[in-house]
Amino acid sequence: MTQRFPIASAMLTIACPTEGEEASMARSKSREAIVSEIAALTKKLKEHDKAEAERIGNMALKAGLGSINITDEALAREFEAIVTRFRAEHPEVAEPKGKRARGPGPAQEGADDQAA
Repeated sequence: MTQRFPIASAMLTIACPTEGEEASMARSKSREAIVSEIAALTKKLKEHDKAEAERIGNMALKAGLGSINITDEALAREFEAIVTRFRAEHPEVAEPKGKRARGPGPAQEGADDQAA
């Protein structure tokens, strides 16, 4: 069923659903479904980040970083320098668009004792 409405010397046609069509015009997803998808994607992102951290950590250990005495701050600066140099050489690599910094973060209490 359509209805016509005059609007400033033009006609506006609006399609009006019949009784049986109203259910099909409902939202495509409920809020709960969207929240569930976000939770699943957040979990997937955390799993991805964990796998990347393990991969990079394994490469660092193979390169010998585990046997040198360096502070977390100094190591973070060196990693940042590597990233800066790599992005300068490969400008097509974009910076990640995360809401938080992707650094090592504060060291856990007693982390130095565990590493020794």
